[in-house]
Amino acid sequence: MSAPLNKQRGFSLTEVLLAMLLMVMVVTALGGYHRALASGFWSASQWRQLWRYAWQQAQPDAPPLPPGWQVNRGQTTAEGCVSINVTVTSPAGRQGQMTRLFCPNSQ
Repeated sequence: MSAPLNKQRGFSLTEVLLAMLLMVMVVTALGGYHRALASGFWSASQWRQLWRYAWQQAQPDAPPLPPGWQVNRGQTTAEGCVSINVTVTSPAGRQGQMTRLFCPNSQ
């Protein structure tokens, strides 16, 4: 035998649909937030890599860059000191410029 309609337990169809709608909205918002965070971390990683390569290229004995990266390197000498100026360009077109001055230890 079935219980009367007003004595049944459980959620109504309206409550279930509202709960599902709320869940979809929260998951969508979290997905967008995750995408924005991932994009920010990727961008920061690219900048760190750019400056790491610029630092390496500003050394007197610079290693070769990976394929796709470009470097414009200039070197001047004055009064026994060497100034190395580099501009590194990433495959995405970002640029970083660094200048280092190397002077021998005077004795």
